[in-house]
Amino acid sequence: MVELIVLVMAEYMVDDSPLWYRGSREHVGVADAEGLGLSASLRDDLRAWNDVYDSRSEPDFAWSSAEERDAHRVTAFTLASRVQLELGDDAHVWCGAGQGIDMVASGGRAVVLTSNQAGTDVLFLRDGNGDRMTARAAGLREGTAKAIVRWRAVTERVDRPFGGAETRALGLRTAGRMQSDLGTEAQVVFTAGVWAPDRHDQVD
Repeated sequence: MVELIVLVMAEYMVDDSPLWYRGSREHVGVADAEGLGLSASLRDDLRAWNDVYDSRSEPDFAWSSAEERDAHRVTAFTLASRVQLELGDDAHVWCGAGQGIDMVASGGRAVVLTSNQAGTDVLFLRDGNGDRMTARAAGLREGTAKAIVRWRAVTERVDRPFGGAETRALGLRTAGRMQSDLGTEAQVVFTAGVWAPDRHDQVD
């Protein structure tokens, strides 16, 4: 049973809680990191990561370098995997490289890692159109393609939908490898192995 869905997304003035409830009518808005029971060390790292984004807000948002931007996006998945492990099996942690995910189905470029594709295939979204393509065709490296296959093999061996916390955390780290390969070519999205369910009962 999925009790909680949390999206890791940077935003201004949220301190150590760049975390957002999803898929619930009861829980909406910012998910307080301390209230969720996250460790002090993880809260510190979430704060430091979000501070980088927050510090770029004035006068106009701009990254100091391409390297800073790319590192921030990849680190989002690392932090999300840690949040997943600390929240445990009954939570799904989502990540879209530290960005919002609501618009990826209708505009821009995104690569979605799901558990129901074959081999190394990923879902490639471009301006509202979705295509399935191999990891190589999407621009991913061979090592990343192998990591996708390993993660899918693990999800097939577990009873819970899309695995437990460790399986989902592995998926998040795999998505981080994908983001590292793609850089600014596309936003990588991981929603616990299923593409963007709206409610808990769609992932139970």
